[in-house]
Amino acid sequence: MFPALCAALNGVTGAPPGTIMDPLNQQFTLRDGRRLGFAEYGPGNGLPVVYFHGWPSSRLEPRAMTGTCDELGVRLLAPDRPGFGLSDFQPGRTIPDITVDVEQLADRLKLERFAVLGVSGGGPYAAACAARLAGRLSAALLVCSVGPADAPDATKDMVALNRCLLWMAHHTPRLAQCVARLCLRLIWKKGAQVIPKQIESRLPRADQRALASPELRQALIASSTEALRQGVRGAAADGLLYGRPWGFSLSEIHAPVYLWHGEKDIVVPPSMGHYLAKMIPNCRDHFYPEDGHFSLPFTRLREILEPVLPNARP
Repeated sequence: MFPALCAALNGVTGAPPGTIMDPLNQQFTLRDGRRLGFAEYGPGNGLPVVYFHGWPSSRLEPRAMTGTCDELGVRLLAPDRPGFGLSDFQPGRTIPDITVDVEQLADRLKLERFAVLGVSGGGPYAAACAARLAGRLSAALLVCSVGPADAPDATKDMVALNRCLLWMAHHTPRLAQCVARLCLRLIWKKGAQVIPKQIESRLPRADQRALASPELRQALIASSTEALRQGVRGAAADGLLYGRPWGFSLSEIHAPVYLWHGEKDIVVPPSMGHYLAKMIPNCRDHFYPEDGHFSLPFTRLREILEPVLPNARP
C-alpha cells in the first residue's frame, strides 16, 4: 500500500507549488543547519500525529500502517532521529533535544496542535514532547515504550541481548558504544536479520503471527536498513541515551498520555510500561495479557489512535 497521493503534494520542502514530492523521502533544513528527514503517511489534510520510530529504525517504520491511516484520516509524520536515515547527526544530543526539531517540523508544516506517537525506543521521545511541548499536544501515545533504565525491575524478563546493552549503557557507556556498533554492523545492518534470531525464536505467538505478514516484515527490514544509511554512529549514540538519565522528569508531563503494553513483551518488558504508567501523572494505561512487542502496535493501531480522533471519548 502507498500513501495517499495528496500527501505527496508538498510545498514544505521548498519545491515549486504543484510539484509532486516523494512523501517517504522529504527533508528540510533546521535552524542550526542540520537536515531533518521525514516521511508522511495518510491524507495530507488529516489529523496530524508525529511518529517516533523504534531502535534501530527509521521514518519507514510505519509503512505497514498506511492503510489504517488512510481509513481513519490520520496524517502520520515520521521524522528520522539525528544520525538515522536522512537526518544529519547531532553530537552530544539528549532525549529532550528532539523537541526542538519537532517544533520546527510542526512550524514548517503549519501545525498548531498535533499528537505524538512513540513506539518502543520512540517512547521516551514522545514522553519528552509531552513534558516540553504540552501546550501544542492533543495527546501523547506510548506503545511498548522503553522506560528508564534505573526503574525497579527495568530489565526483568528482557531478552539477554537488550538487557546487556541497556546495562552497559547505564554503567559503562564507552564499552556500550563499542558493543552497540559491533551489534549494529553484525546483526541489523544485514537487513534480513532485522530481528536477531536469538530474539525471534523466543517471541510469543501473537508476535510470530504478526511477523508472518510479508507487509509488516518487509516494512521492518526496509526501515532497519534505511536507519543505517549513514553508518552505525547515529544508532549507537541513540541507543546509549536509553541507559542514561533522560534529561527530564516524568512528573513534568502535563499533556494527556495514553499507554499500551503487552504483558508478553520480551523486547521491552512490561515492567517498564507499568513503571511509566505509575510515574506519569494521570496516565491512561492499557495492558494486554497475550500481546508482545510486534503484535500490539500493528494489530491494535485503530485502538491506539482512537484517543486523538475527533469523536474520541474523554
